[in-house]
Amino acid sequence: FVLLCGITVNASIYILNEYNSIRRRFPRLSALRAYVKAWNAKVVPIFLTVVSTILGFIPFMIGTEKEAFWFPLAAGTIGGLVMSVIGIFFFLPVFVLKRRDVKSNYK
Repeated sequence: FVLLCGITVNASIYILNEYNSIRRRFPRLSALRAYVKAWNAKVVPIFLTVVSTILGFIPFMIGTEKEAFWFPLAAGTIGGLVMSVIGIFFFLPVFVLKRRDVKSNYK
């Protein structure tokens, strides 16, 4: 659980930090374009982190002895990483861009 939270939150912070940096450097850039630029800059490191973690747990999944600790840990981590990637890719942009719309309506 802590492993999944750490990887997911780290990936989200990684994207949001780049997004905020782009927004500060180019204030006239639309929120969507800034997010796409941040996404394009950070998608490869995020994928590499997730894929390397999944590949590291695969030996525990395909081993002949399904141990009481390692197999469930590997299965849960791999499933959690797949779901977290889906969450980061689909829900993070919605929340970030929606937050900008709400802020602009209250100004």
